[in-house]
Amino acid sequence: MANNNRTTMADAIKTQYERRLLTRALPRLVHGRWGMKARINKYGSYELRKYGSLSAVTSELTEGTTPTEQSAPSLTLTTITPAFYGAWLGHTDELEMQDFDPLVSEMSAILGEQAGVSADTLIRNNLTANATKDYSGSQSARTSLDSPTHDLAYVDFLKQMAALEAANALPVDGNDFICVIHPDSWATLMNDATFVNLFIEESPDSALRSGYVGRILRCKIFVSSNAREYVDGGVSTTDVYSMLFIGREAYGTVGMAGIDPKVVDMGNEKGKPMTGQRVKPVEIIAKQLGSAGASDPLNQRATLGWKMSFATSVLNSAWIRDLEHTTILSDA
Repeated sequence: MANNNRTTMADAIKTQYERRLLTRALPRLVHGRWGMKARINKYGSYELRKYGSLSAVTSELTEGTTPTEQSAPSLTLTTITPAFYGAWLGHTDELEMQDFDPLVSEMSAILGEQAGVSADTLIRNNLTANATKDYSGSQSARTSLDSPTHDLAYVDFLKQMAALEAANALPVDGNDFICVIHPDSWATLMNDATFVNLFIEESPDSALRSGYVGRILRCKIFVSSNAREYVDGGVSTTDVYSMLFIGREAYGTVGMAGIDPKVVDMGNEKGKPMTGQRVKPVEIIAKQLGSAGASDPLNQRATLGWKMSFATSVLNSAWIRDLEHTTILSDA
């Protein structure tokens, strides 16, 4: 064997380093797209008001007799008070001088993505906690759901749409309501022959863009891996999923001016994929080397961070429904 080989000349063999960084896997951030949005400045809270309707009059007037005055319409107040959220990363001067990757821009993108996922998750959690609840397979509680007996089906979808119509909910987008669904739930619906036949007939040219997969029964369906999942939430180790049905003015979001998160992934059905990649929904706060003054006398430390002011609230629980269900992957 020759003396010059990969073992004896190991130091001469180098690894080729790819300057182009791989794309990070991120969920489609869609939960905040359809809420009423407000920014406040010099106020601590945001108030929304809604008057109730009067019931139908079914009694005939009596000649010469004035009818009894109607009761005053009810007035519902909703107050939303923003809270503050944030996170940061630090780095040293030596790392900044020696790192092969564009450190600051990459860390800024990662933090911006974190802020976007945080806002989307906060909205999602509030919606699923305060929406009108229903359960697949005519069950009455999450803990009674079991797969495959209670896997999501077309009839469950139909019941939610009927409930929104019965509550006189208004559509969000033109004549359409919105549905946000997990990929596992979508796979389950696509195993229901009735759903598939109607879906293909109504949305023949639909494609997976921006999380949007198509339209059925006056409802646009968006898929996101950030849709809520309750691990082992059902019978034994059965995972349970949430499926949100949203009408107009069902919920609202508010933040303090200047540091309220912008909605990430604003593309529509014909837009670019809504991955949140390199989207900064709040301002990235950069503290340069030496900016700490006497606390950093040798200019050795710098930081990057984000801060946002944000809150969300369900404004009309009858116009937003959360169908908890099992899927073909609940026991996988």
